[in-house]
Amino acid sequence: MHWLLWAALLDLSLALAALFSRRAGYYRRLAHFALCAAVASTAGIVAAPVLWARGLRASGNWVVARTFYYTTRVLLGIRVELEGEDILHRARPCVLVGNHQTMLDLVMLGRVFPMQTVILAKKAVSYYPLVGWFMRLADDIFISRGSKQSASSMFQRASAELRAKRVSVWFFAEGTRGRFSDGPGLLPFKVGAFLLAYHARVPVVPVVTMDFHNLYDRRRFWSTSGTLKVKILEPVLLDGLGEDDLKPLMNRTRETMLAELKRISPPRIAH
Repeated sequence: MHWLLWAALLDLSLALAALFSRRAGYYRRLAHFALCAAVASTAGIVAAPVLWARGLRASGNWVVARTFYYTTRVLLGIRVELEGEDILHRARPCVLVGNHQTMLDLVMLGRVFPMQTVILAKKAVSYYPLVGWFMRLADDIFISRGSKQSASSMFQRASAELRAKRVSVWFFAEGTRGRFSDGPGLLPFKVGAFLLAYHARVPVVPVVTMDFHNLYDRRRFWSTSGTLKVKILEPVLLDGLGEDDLKPLMNRTRETMLAELKRISPPRIAH
């Protein structure tokens, strides 16, 4: 129990320091974020046997997501305002694609992530403590692309696993975090999500999260509470398309998401 006392004293010290230092407040919120992640991962591990017994193994991600969202809502004060949630239920199974900005995207995922949805991740992630453990228990799909393996054949194999499990899958379409100093934006999309949807014969469902700038800016040690707007767009159907049609469709989807991102994002404030 001594570690709980030390943790409480550290939190109190950072709270007092935050009255005079933005950086101290930032690191206090970062510590709260890490605590929420640890609690959520543990909840996923504990819930796994029950979910397995009910045939809902892939819903371990949902347990982790909702646990994380409600703990961060209390400790970080960030509430997600979600529009279009009904689309998540009527479009399953599907490939969900979202824009990627900061580590706080996990708060959005905590509120949005549907039941029976998995994450497609690099195989190395499966070995991470806590995170990798619950992802294995939740039946997430791990891929390892060899130097001679094409992207198409890799996602074709992943789609077979997706169809067999009858689950949806989440992608960050840009492949990495997009940071833009002049306003909300999107990096070019990777074609992987669309290849997976094409081979699995399921729709793509775009998920747009507003610009994080007013809530979080790591470079300026800025982190605050507030409301995060998220919009689920109508499914993008791939019926009748060939593999050569995927990149034009991907680019049109990106333009639609970018327009929606600009619409739902508030004007940036100076930190």
